[in-house]
Amino acid sequence: MRVTLVNSQVLDGNNVVPPLGLMYIAAVLERAGHAVQIYDADPEYHGTIINEIKDFNPDLIGLSFLTVGYQRSLNFLKKLRQELPDKMYCAGGVHTTVKPTETLNEFNLDFIVVGEGEDTIIEVCEKLDKKESLAGVAGVMYRENGSVVDNGRREMIKDLDSIPFPARHLIDMKPYLKPPGIIRGHADKNQTTIVTSRGCPFKCIYCGSHNIFGRKTRRRSVKNVVDEIEHLHKEFGITGIYYCDDTFTLSPSWVKEYCNELKQRKLPIKWAGQSRVDQTDRDLMKLMKDSGLVQLDFGVESGSEKILKVLGKGGAGDRANQIRNSFKLCKELDIRTLATFIIGNPEETREDIQESFNLAKDIAADYTAFYFLTPYPGTAIYDMALEKGWLDPNIPFSEIWAHRQPELPLMAITFGKEELRDMRRKMQNAFFKKNYFSNTGNISFYSILSTILFRHPAVFLTALGQFVRTRRIDYIVETLNAEYWRMKKYEGAG
Repeated sequence: MRVTLVNSQVLDGNNVVPPLGLMYIAAVLERAGHAVQIYDADPEYHGTIINEIKDFNPDLIGLSFLTVGYQRSLNFLKKLRQELPDKMYCAGGVHTTVKPTETLNEFNLDFIVVGEGEDTIIEVCEKLDKKESLAGVAGVMYRENGSVVDNGRREMIKDLDSIPFPARHLIDMKPYLKPPGIIRGHADKNQTTIVTSRGCPFKCIYCGSHNIFGRKTRRRSVKNVVDEIEHLHKEFGITGIYYCDDTFTLSPSWVKEYCNELKQRKLPIKWAGQSRVDQTDRDLMKLMKDSGLVQLDFGVESGSEKILKVLGKGGAGDRANQIRNSFKLCKELDIRTLATFIIGNPEETREDIQESFNLAKDIAADYTAFYFLTPYPGTAIYDMALEKGWLDPNIPFSEIWAHRQPELPLMAITFGKEELRDMRRKMQNAFFKKNYFSNTGNISFYSILSTILFRHPAVFLTALGQFVRTRRIDYIVETLNAEYWRMKKYEGAG
């Protein structure tokens, strides 16, 4: 079969990374002998995308989108159907998995893939090739004779090494490899992303990754991961890796083996990932640093023990001191840190938010970000918000669900939306200088952004308008960065 896969991209800060999920799907399809075309694009800017898909003439068109890209993907599908009305259409991903019936019906799709998609899509294509029904294909919800049929969930893939490396050769990697890169606050080139595990055992009320990958963690072998790094270095000149695992340091024994293998192969790789403050053993951290670790990201979320427990982040003992000790250790070992905080939580008071602000100042991460609590579908807070009336159920799924929302939070619990906006602005502005100007490595990035002011002065006016509305300084940087990405990807500049 000929298959087109489209990720509806919505720019959000500088989080521009290749669509690993779709590239994994593409990789298994290619291995099974199918011809595959991938787009990671904003259809509103990629004006030729429909003609290019028509030229490819696919049998099946698959869509992937996050909640923020829902409306944009729906608009794109309507245009695509006008040009290619007789093709089969499907969708997958987190939002589709947690809102299956709604997505199937509103998009008027032939079928959707629920949960992990690699094994499912192969079986689907085998059936379609034979002109057979999708009856019995686990992981699929489809239409047949005017009715919706739900085949139930498929078992998780036990051996992650059995999945081929993502099909990066099907997209133009060059725009993704230019600064600023994925390590926030630290501009560099030739960085990309890898996933080493699937599944998370923790139960944070704002996270929905378990809907796809489950609660039990499955890991690729160290050899498989480092083989991929070696491949990326040889094929794309990659010198920096960001690990997208929910918690990279979950298995200390695996991490130790990984660090030793990376050092043994003498690969010139700097890397970063996400960790937890209860997983910062000094000996392990030193080994990670010696193998090329440059930054660890921590979801601190709050300085209040009460709020941490509400969020499902509470641990044994004094969590705030545990957080302070972890960041102190990172500084001693010269490991950069990123800390995220969430405001707008259930039961939260001004004193709780002040505790978060005080903790953020105490730990002095290299990059600090404050977010509103966003109730994404598939999370415990989403169900809670609907049940308690905190969230308007009629709010459309669209760009306003971005976690770096430029205006107001989606919901207000103990504070008004304007109050939350003002508190967040004050705290985020306090860290602007440290986030963006404390690292000399960012100078090249700002010289690039400054050229946009000359080539696209209207962009600066847009950024200035956002600053006037929100009075958040970092929105100027983020708006310019988004335009820089569009220049790289859609105009071939940069």
